[in-house]
Amino acid sequence: MRVLERSIGRDYVWPVLAAGLGIVLLSSFVAFQILRPLPTIPPTVLQPSSSVLGPTPSALPWPHTGSAAVALDGLGTIDSFGPQTARPLASTAKIMTALLVLEDHDLGLDQPGPLIPVTADDVATFHREQADGQSVFPVAAGEQLTEYQALQALLVPSGNNVAELLATWDAGSTTAFLDRMNLRASQLGLHQTHFADVTGVLPETVGSPHDLIGLAEVAMRKPVFAQIVAQTDANLPVAGHVYNVNADLGQDGIVGVKTGATFAAGACLVFAADVSADQQPARIFGVVMGVPTLDDAFTEARSLIEAVSPALHYRNVLSTLQSLAEYQAPWGDNAFVFPQRDINLVVYDGMSLHLRVNVRPLRAPVLSGTDVGTLTVQVGDNTLRTPLYTTYSIDEPGLFWRITRTRLFS
Repeated sequence: MRVLERSIGRDYVWPVLAAGLGIVLLSSFVAFQILRPLPTIPPTVLQPSSSVLGPTPSALPWPHTGSAAVALDGLGTIDSFGPQTARPLASTAKIMTALLVLEDHDLGLDQPGPLIPVTADDVATFHREQADGQSVFPVAAGEQLTEYQALQALLVPSGNNVAELLATWDAGSTTAFLDRMNLRASQLGLHQTHFADVTGVLPETVGSPHDLIGLAEVAMRKPVFAQIVAQTDANLPVAGHVYNVNADLGQDGIVGVKTGATFAAGACLVFAADVSADQQPARIFGVVMGVPTLDDAFTEARSLIEAVSPALHYRNVLSTLQSLAEYQAPWGDNAFVFPQRDINLVVYDGMSLHLRVNVRPLRAPVLSGTDVGTLTVQVGDNTLRTPLYTTYSIDEPGLFWRITRTRLFS
């Protein structure tokens, strides 16, 4: 009888032990599932990385010879024609001469600036360059020009001798000033530009249409420079009433910038024109190089402006209602990602829009309005960045999902 009881006891022990072990294992598994970290939720980008803004525009009316380029201020080159390589600059080089003087001795719009004495050497330079048939500005020994007047003499009638006068006054010598011109060109990324003189008369002073546009954009940000190159005429000491060589001023919105013409360079024109795009202001920059005459350059510039203007539009390139990415949690919750602000730009039809969405993985809980990354928007040369944030929240999953999830690392 006792043997039978011991046998029955042993038969009950093993099932009880097995059941207890099962309960322990199940409890451990449930605890593990509940307590282990929630998975990261990767983002899914919803927008294409690039798109085209507007229809393809008509071909631009380029000159038959030389090189040319046209750009939209802040967005870079729209299109170009001919070799975009270094070629003689002629007097368009004086844009850099004036820019350096103003960077060293900046003026307010109502400031004449310091006085610059005219020496006998300056008069000799005038006579020598006049005899060579260069573009010169009359000066007299002993007179004094204000900095503003000297810049007018440089940019309005385009006096080569005044470029040398300003260079010597600013840097002590034309050689020292020339070194600074080339250094500044390098700093501005004008890699195809080299200055062999401060006037542009030498054929070794060269640059490309693209470089000239970049230089003009920087110079036109100087209010005094922009004011002077917009002047059709000026009253100056000794010379009296002088006229701007740029006959295009005031036509088709043209507000500057600089002419140039030599035998080696042909006729050159750097121009800036203020136009309207869907009632929004826009500025077109352009360059024509190596055409036969300045009249040809003036005509080509106006034709380009008239062709570009209708293809400029004020567009909403990014909206705060535009969903750029989504977070989809494995348990069903989701949140969309939107930009913090609208971006509206004047653009040229056919320009490419590039979007780069940089968002990080998240873990629940995620609150609505969480900053999750950055959007980079690029149109032409213009790059803008704006924060990205979530709409809706992602709550932590319930116990059932936590317990029943099957992926070891999720």
